[in-house]
Amino acid sequence: MEHKSNKTIILECYRKIIRDLYLSLIETYIREDYIQHSPTVKNGRAGLLEMLTFLKTLPKPREITPSPIVRVIADGDFVGVHLDVKFMGKSMAVIDLYRLENGQLAEHWDAGQAQPENANSPITMTNGSSIIEDSADKNKNKELVTDFYSANSVGNLAGPGKYFTPGFIEHSPTGVLLNTQKLEIKVHRIIGEGNFILTQCECKNSSNTFAQYNIFKMEDDKIAEHWSVEQAVPVTMAHTNGMF
Repeated sequence: MEHKSNKTIILECYRKIIRDLYLSLIETYIREDYIQHSPTVKNGRAGLLEMLTFLKTLPKPREITPSPIVRVIADGDFVGVHLDVKFMGKSMAVIDLYRLENGQLAEHWDAGQAQPENANSPITMTNGSSIIEDSADKNKNKELVTDFYSANSVGNLAGPGKYFTPGFIEHSPTGVLLNTQKLEIKVHRIIGEGNFILTQCECKNSSNTFAQYNIFKMEDDKIAEHWSVEQAVPVTMAHTNGMF
């Protein structure tokens, strides 16, 4: 039997099920007890099937659009996917995080954020570097990002020169990395592949709780480039699993 990497399985799932809507394959790729954390989709394989069945009723786009997948980061049982999604006239930056089990999708988290309409800016929420350097030490890079969060906890701000390269590129429209000391942040998960690190965070300020996903490109033991998406945690969800 052909062995497929988790990254390959995720990319096949996007292409065959999400893009082409071959719903007969859902049992091949999705576990029946699939745990859903996306707030508007019901739990389980059945909940995902219900959502995809609805998508199949929508008009197909007249023009062929490029793949929305910009970056894929795989680490053990986890795969993170960074997407530039065009849907219902909106441009959304989305980060999906999957946990796989025995070659099937077992759990899913996500967050999405509308991209600002600034045609004059060369920097968007999704463009930039996407080449993973496998030779980079992912464990060391994970430690560096973890240290960044510890040093920039509530009320503290470590010197930017310690953590950022001189040519650091920020893709977040709100510059979230320089505002971490204003938030209460719990890092739920951190995965890495080579020079790319992805974190899943639960953030709280004086009035809101939101999911924040961050992607870091590391270079010379510092953060060279950063992307993020944020989404408020709603009071009511389609399931009882929470967003984390």
